[in-house]
Amino acid sequence: MSLVKNKHRGQIALNAVIMLLIALSIYPITILLFGFTKDTLTWDYNKWLPSFPLWFTNVAFAWKQIAHAFWNTIFVASVTTVGGVFLSSLGGFVFARMKFYGKEILFYFVIALMMVPGILGLIPWYLMLKELGLVDSLWALILTGIFGAPIFGIFLLRSFLASIPEELFEAGRIDGCGTFRLYYRIAVPVSLAILSTLAVMQVVNVWNDLIGPSIILTSKENYIITLALRNLSVTLGGQGALINYPALFSAYVISSVPLILLFFFASKYYVEGLTSSGMKL
Repeated sequence: MSLVKNKHRGQIALNAVIMLLIALSIYPITILLFGFTKDTLTWDYNKWLPSFPLWFTNVAFAWKQIAHAFWNTIFVASVTTVGGVFLSSLGGFVFARMKFYGKEILFYFVIALMMVPGILGLIPWYLMLKELGLVDSLWALILTGIFGAPIFGIFLLRSFLASIPEELFEAGRIDGCGTFRLYYRIAVPVSLAILSTLAVMQVVNVWNDLIGPSIILTSKENYIITLALRNLSVTLGGQGALINYPALFSAYVISSVPLILLFFFASKYYVEGLTSSGMKL
């Protein structure tokens, strides 16, 4: 009986710890949502709880500060995602379904690249882009994202595509499909869930990248959203006690909307892709 009671108490304690951790994770987000609906005076007197009436006057100001960077990020994320997912799927198909000399060795090199911290390549990356004349250009981020994304994508898709029954591809060859037609008529359709997962991950990586853009982008015309938010934080922070936190929170909320919408519409495929890739691996 005492053993049952101790087990019950242990479960209650564990649940309490889990609930506490969840609250600590969610509360900063709620403060953000509470804060952007306040004016500066209301924020000074009530920082930690919601207050009424709701104010949205800071949204227009915040949007004006980050609008150009917002659209720059949309452009970079769109082109990078399309190019990166295409190369990932193509590379995964080549390593999974084609036979050529040294394939396994090349694949081990791909895996080895995943083990190298990206921070180690920042200086060579900058020098290379400088020689190509791409410093302070959005195309520096686009090309880097397109040719950097396939490293993980190839690893993920190679295992998935290798598990597809060979009979599907044999049927395609009997119907007269060449190698590329096998790729886009069979491999791509069965991999849509994983490709959607890669696309979401790629967009999130571009949207949250700060170190690379900080090094390569110098003019405000080429800022992406992370640099615009950092610049706005520095500008408002320079006002000392008069810092407009609601305006800053409004900029954070606006910059989060595309990711929220993306996950809302792609969550089904995202979870399905993670599940299926885990089962295949």
